[in-house]
Amino acid sequence: MTEPSDDKIDWLWKQVEKARKENNHEMARESLERLLADPAVRETSDEDLANLNLSQLDLDEGRSREAALRLSNFKWHGVPGPAGLLLTSDVYLKLEWFEQAREALEEYLDILPEDLDARRKLGLVHLMLNNDEEAQRFLLATARREKYRIPATLTYLAMLEAKTGHIEESLHLLLQAKELAPQDERIEHTLLRIESLRVSLKRKALHHYDLPIEDLVAGMVSGMLELHGYSGEKSRQALDIWNSFCSKVTPRGRKPAIWAAALEYAVTKYGPHFTQRQLALEYEISVSQLGEHYLAISEAVDLDSIVSTDLLVETEKAGSGLSGLVRREEMSEVIALVAGRLDEFEGPGEVCSWVFDRIEPINEGERREIEDFLSFLWKRK
Repeated sequence: MTEPSDDKIDWLWKQVEKARKENNHEMARESLERLLADPAVRETSDEDLANLNLSQLDLDEGRSREAALRLSNFKWHGVPGPAGLLLTSDVYLKLEWFEQAREALEEYLDILPEDLDARRKLGLVHLMLNNDEEAQRFLLATARREKYRIPATLTYLAMLEAKTGHIEESLHLLLQAKELAPQDERIEHTLLRIESLRVSLKRKALHHYDLPIEDLVAGMVSGMLELHGYSGEKSRQALDIWNSFCSKVTPRGRKPAIWAAALEYAVTKYGPHFTQRQLALEYEISVSQLGEHYLAISEAVDLDSIVSTDLLVETEKAGSGLSGLVRREEMSEVIALVAGRLDEFEGPGEVCSWVFDRIEPINEGERREIEDFLSFLWKRK
């Protein structure tokens, strides 16, 4: 025969479940506290679950200290079931008690080894514990079984790639996750952090003050041209100009950014480019310094013999010099026009469509370079 207290406990758990479904935290907390006040639940699994549920409520309401105090000496009374272990791991994860979360998840997976959600969480826990090989093993295996369609798994893999220095791979995974869950602010936040890290690392790589200024400028302008959306061909042209200049003139000064800015201005003279004022802001130098150093380069080097093409490298290869010049002028006008009205578009895709309606790329290489440059303009608007 069921004791009256057992009926009360069952009823209180139903009240907790109902309150959870209705998102009624106050009702859930009251029912859980009544459960803990009942002598019949002491040192039972009901007490354990009530404490875990209350801790979860505390965390949901931003009371992490209360949750931590409640679970500081937590131990199971008896053998926990799968639901209890999963609840425990979730609470420990929110508290960032990763070692305890690992133990709970491993016990859970001993019972239900095919639960991909739990395997994903265990991969994250290993990542947080700096067990990178284990994290990779769990996350990659989970991603394969999910056919790379679950944003959370891709995000955790991206975090692992970034942690091990593979920034570009990390960004690729995050963009995949973003496509699958475009409204997920957590993915957007992680994406921005990794992009910021990528740019920061690129900029740091440009400052090796123990190198000769000739080497510093070459590395700096290559990195900045990439950041500004130009193709590898532009970097090669910039290196040709710089090598030619250094063979005739010894660069003066101790600030490579001035020469790099002047070199970027020189190498992009035929295509859509920054003004001297804009480049001065990018390189954190003065406009007069940029102009003076550009003049020095242009006097020492025949720029037209090297910068024979604009951003669209293949243009003049496809036709006569005259048609190339005409096309270059047309492209410059179209790009300049769209750059002044970016606010009218919803995204870079619309910008590309607008440009391609007015001037058709002659090949896939040209199309990709235009798309890359327009994407850069969109990011900078």
